[in-house]
Amino acid sequence: MSPLPSAYAVDSGFVIVNVGAPHGPCVAAFDPATGKIVWGAGDQWGPSYATPVPATLHGKHRVLVFAGGESRPPTGGLMCIDPANGHVDFSFPWRGNRRESVNASSPVVIGDAVFISECYGSGGTLLDIDDHLSPKQLWINANFGTHFMTAIPKDGYLYGVDGHGPEDAFLCCIDQKSGKEIWRKQPEWEEQLALRNGGQRKITLGTYRCNLLMIDGRCLCLGEFGHLLWLDLNPVGYKELDRTWLFPAGETWTPPVVSHGLLYVCQNALGSHREPMRMVCYDLRGS
Repeated sequence: MSPLPSAYAVDSGFVIVNVGAPHGPCVAAFDPATGKIVWGAGDQWGPSYATPVPATLHGKHRVLVFAGGESRPPTGGLMCIDPANGHVDFSFPWRGNRRESVNASSPVVIGDAVFISECYGSGGTLLDIDDHLSPKQLWINANFGTHFMTAIPKDGYLYGVDGHGPEDAFLCCIDQKSGKEIWRKQPEWEEQLALRNGGQRKITLGTYRCNLLMIDGRCLCLGEFGHLLWLDLNPVGYKELDRTWLFPAGETWTPPVVSHGLLYVCQNALGSHREPMRMVCYDLRGS
């Protein structure tokens, strides 16, 4: 199945989408009032699952698009685009070498540097963007390949999930300056799963292909099977501060959203008792 654009950015008054049309454009801006295309950029790379990310690099406002979906030959990479007119400052190729590979993890902006990553062979790389908006590769870590989750920077380190999962989805800490791996863990625990016949079964679950979200210095983690955790992430390791099971369902891959103290979570698969797929809102504001 070829990937379809899964997200968009609203910037400079336009809706910006990695459409990946054959022969171009790769990225397009649309007028939200009329739906008409305002500009198109690029003609080589297809659509990805990654979200376009607005950024300010050396005082210049840009949008970063990590393009490239299933294709033969496999192509894709990072595009830096002026959202006002579609001018492409640079295109940096970065893609796994398998036809069915796909770029799905959104770019991470760290000052005037950008981290991109994929889990089908190339792994992660940090690019330094100079004042002419040209990229220089600072390091490569082929063992830090994020699938569809986006790594988070914190105090000079990058935290994210390496692997295609769930069996090989490891929570990792990477030194931001050197790209060296500091630690690698796979959080797991035992749960009692209530069965439809009234019985129970003991199973081993974990964070696996989770999403991480920094909130007020702490990390909110939404696990692949519906768990919600508060984590303390640091270069020594991670500490689980709290954990609850929102719902017993797999494929909990949609990034959580927090707005005004409310947490929005998508249940993307049927629950263990055939509960329907849904969006759930939780109040994190306390008393």
